[in-house]
Amino acid sequence: MAIPCPCCKASNETGPACRRCKADLGLLFAVDAERTERLDDARRQLSEARYDEAWRSLEEAEKLRRGGDLSRLKAVAFLLKRDFRGAMAAYDEV
Repeated sequence: MAIPCPCCKASNETGPACRRCKADLGLLFAVDAERTERLDDARRQLSEARYDEAWRSLEEAEKLRRGGDLSRLKAVAFLLKRDFRGAMAAYDEV
């Protein structure tokens, strides 16, 4: 994911320094990597029908950053638990 620099607003695909102003974006890239890891954990846990663990992983990812990818995965998790109202609510967040 592209990370916007908080100093100059430039979009950065790679880090740890901003491509324009050279601000240190290392912490932002670390948070994004942790979020990606939590989402990968949730996908794996859902595929193994470990729903409670998947929800914990999704909640941890959401604490780091919300996003459409997270909302879609939450909708899938709700569908797998046959909670159709929850799935629609999560889908509407996208």
